[in-house]
Amino acid sequence: LSLNSHALSHPTRTPPPAQRTQAQPMFHSLTVLALVLLATAALVDALAATGTAPTINSPMTKPCPGLKTGMAYNRLGDSDLVVSRVCMGTMTFGRQNTIEEGVEQLTRAWDLYGINFLDTAEMYPVPTTAESAGLTDKTVAAFLKTRKREDVILATKVAGTSTRINWLRGESEKFCKLDKEQITYSIDASLKRLETDYIDLLQIHWPDRYVGG
Repeated sequence: LSLNSHALSHPTRTPPPAQRTQAQPMFHSLTVLALVLLATAALVDALAATGTAPTINSPMTKPCPGLKTGMAYNRLGDSDLVVSRVCMGTMTFGRQNTIEEGVEQLTRAWDLYGINFLDTAEMYPVPTTAESAGLTDKTVAAFLKTRKREDVILATKVAGTSTRINWLRGESEKFCKLDKEQITYSIDASLKRLETDYIDLLQIHWPDRYVGG
């Protein structure tokens, strides 16, 4: 048996041809991955410079005249809706202001503060009465006419069970409760008042409160 002393002191490190063939595609894949990561980092840096880089605490921000750091936005649940972190409430619109004043307030909220999310309800303004219910929606409807519909994330609410409120279901004078018939009626009536063909977010104003026995 004859041994090559040079081979023993300097063992070969060259992989067999089959191993070299497998390693080359892996090397190319890692190179492409590195380039993608570098490009992504550059994109994030560019977005950060404009104040729109997505982060955990502030997925998106937008410059606006009324706020030094801009308005921050979040995705609404698992939907595709992106809403401002401030939602414009309207529960006294129609009682404490006129339609014109309400539209002006909403316009300032959108143009100066970057808000894109507003909330109304079928019973608004409060305190709710048979005579005033629905007046808030008239202001919202007037405001919607000044905007592209997709620029307004519109939320409204259906009233829960009440043995006092019996003026939200039309001529039937039924007391409010959460069943299919009344929810459907509420949606149709809200769409008519708001003069739009869809609502972005429908909420239950308060839940049915059952007492066991």
